[in-house]
Amino acid sequence: MTDGGSGPWWLPRTVPVGQTLVCRLGTLLLDLHHRAGEWQLVTEQLEERAADARPQFALQTCVPEAGAGERFIVDVGERVELVPLLADRPVVIRPRTPLFLLPGAETTMYLSTPLYLRIQVGEKAPVVLRELPMLRLSDTWFGPSTREGELCYAGKTHARHTLDELPRRVHRAITAVRIANHAPSTLPLERLSLPVPLLSVFGGVDGRLWTQGVSLQRGSDSDLAALKIDEKPPGDAGSVTRLAGPRQLPARGGVVRAFSLLFRE
Repeated sequence: MTDGGSGPWWLPRTVPVGQTLVCRLGTLLLDLHHRAGEWQLVTEQLEERAADARPQFALQTCVPEAGAGERFIVDVGERVELVPLLADRPVVIRPRTPLFLLPGAETTMYLSTPLYLRIQVGEKAPVVLRELPMLRLSDTWFGPSTREGELCYAGKTHARHTLDELPRRVHRAITAVRIANHAPSTLPLERLSLPVPLLSVFGGVDGRLWTQGVSLQRGSDSDLAALKIDEKPPGDAGSVTRLAGPRQLPARGGVVRAFSLLFRE
């Protein structure tokens, strides 16, 4: 396959009838075969340790087995788009090392969260064939009790203090999170819930994917925080283009359950 390099992998592609688009996007292997009036999709998910850091693509004449994957009857042309999306639930992430934010202190952390992929065909009115996670995530409960909280995804990664510490991965988007502790007590950042359904996806010219910057301000001795979402990613992202909007709009009041206070003073 052809190395996709460090540029954008989400740009539209042309797949003529009789051809198969073969992709390796980090943890996701994807074959999309174009027949006359029909598309056949075969996917496979890899463990993250087996993921390539760079995307790979090829147009081949190979045909998937007749019974493999899924077939979609639609005739809308040869254009294919692979659109990166964020998850449909918040993602819970742990700092790489134990972190305690003292009263009046603030910090910025860089998080990476696994993406979903929307596969769509057609040009004027694209038709969505499938939307699927690029990395299978496990469920986790985030809240002070089994009766209070919400079902989230476990992020399978750690927060970093600098962007350079964050491994580069095709199947993840980067979020810069500013956390300010205005409460009179120390804030133990044992687990952090990032409300990714409220965020958009932006693509950089270097091939990295970002969300807007996020600010979380804790004002009292609780696990709640005032949420502020920036209009765009931080300057570290460079020149970016918005690829997908948020799945949900923020609730009125702008307060979210962001912290897991397992060690209360």
